[in-house]
Amino acid sequence: MELFNLLSNEVGIALFGNTYDISLNWIGMLIRWLITGVGSVGIGIILFSIILKVIVLPFDVHQRISMRKQNLKMKENQARMEKLQKQYANDKDKYNQKVMEMYKESGISMFSSCLPMILSLIIFIVAINAFNAYSQYANVENYNDMVDAYNAKVESLCKDLETDEAFLRYDETQKVYFFDADKLYAKEEIKSFVDGATSADANKTKESAIKEYFMNEGQKAVVSAYETEVVKHTSFLWIKNIWATDASYKHPVLEFSEFKMEVERQNFQVGDKTAGFAGVAEYTNVYEEDTYKIITQQLTTQKKQANGYYILIVLSIGTILLQQWISMRGQKEQQKYSSVDGQGASQQKMTMIIMTGMFAIFSFMYSSAFSIYMIMSNVLSLISTIAINKLVDISERKKEEKALVEKYNKRFAYRTAQESGSKTQNKNKKNK
Repeated sequence: MELFNLLSNEVGIALFGNTYDISLNWIGMLIRWLITGVGSVGIGIILFSIILKVIVLPFDVHQRISMRKQNLKMKENQARMEKLQKQYANDKDKYNQKVMEMYKESGISMFSSCLPMILSLIIFIVAINAFNAYSQYANVENYNDMVDAYNAKVESLCKDLETDEAFLRYDETQKVYFFDADKLYAKEEIKSFVDGATSADANKTKESAIKEYFMNEGQKAVVSAYETEVVKHTSFLWIKNIWATDASYKHPVLEFSEFKMEVERQNFQVGDKTAGFAGVAEYTNVYEEDTYKIITQQLTTQKKQANGYYILIVLSIGTILLQQWISMRGQKEQQKYSSVDGQGASQQKMTMIIMTGMFAIFSFMYSSAFSIYMIMSNVLSLISTIAINKLVDISERKKEEKALVEKYNKRFAYRTAQESGSKTQNKNKKNK
């Protein structure tokens, strides 16, 4: 009978299972190294953007130089192109044929910049995939920090009671501490909490209220960890969580459905194995919905707070729009004469609108970190485009000046030779 009473008074205080990180490739590891190295997530992302731009810069420079040179050659043949447009206004196929013949004669190759552009695009796609994977890694890492804070606090409270007569046993397999509920209730701080909880809810038992006490203490530790550690890893300027969109409808702490959507496509590193989001449930209960709700329960303000104010979204769209406008201005002749009816320019404008629309969608879909990356990439591309266009123009102008000087020198030498020969002939006539 005594044993039955003891068992009926038992209360089990459970810890959550182990936490696991998402697997990263070498690019993701580089991003992590940069962020941890500089101590600022925003600065780390900016540095990553610069490094990636430096890697693709040779291809980018080759492409832009080639495009600029082609445009200058088109400009030189402007009169001829206009003549072809008038001559074959009603025959697009013939016009295209004549244009290709003119390209061949003038050394114009519209495909010279394609290979560097394709290589740059491949590098960009690979890097973006790694970047998004790191964004998901960061979301899991921050959540793991909160779980670890919860477990550490609850375990600390339980270990303090291990030498107390209220402690019964510890189940290492299930990570559960068992206590005598009556003896725990006798402790002043626990009794005060339990009395308040049971008076507020008549259906709540003493045992469930004791469990709630430990849970509440763990959740307080989560709030403290979030405010002291997680915020350092997630905030940048006005943005509360850099791994969420810079928008008022997004919040620093994600709901479980959003968290799951972010990380379910990635693999977790479980020892020397990997497991998907569904598969990791075999090893831990940490990433289940109930656990997530318990861990984040007291982060109510962070679940409702505006994460940002659309500033990065506007800058992302604005910089890509400006970059494309500058590029279009540098390819004016190519657009004008790419078709017999001059529709090339209209098509280019339509491409600009579509590209801007795509970037706008990406900015709303992806994290603030992605927007920072895109802004930096656009600004660096803009600067390189302007610089390359200027350098190519200066180089071509010097070539033209050199050609004019050489032409003048040849004419001067020819005239000098003629005058010298004429003088020699006159002198010979006088001698005779």
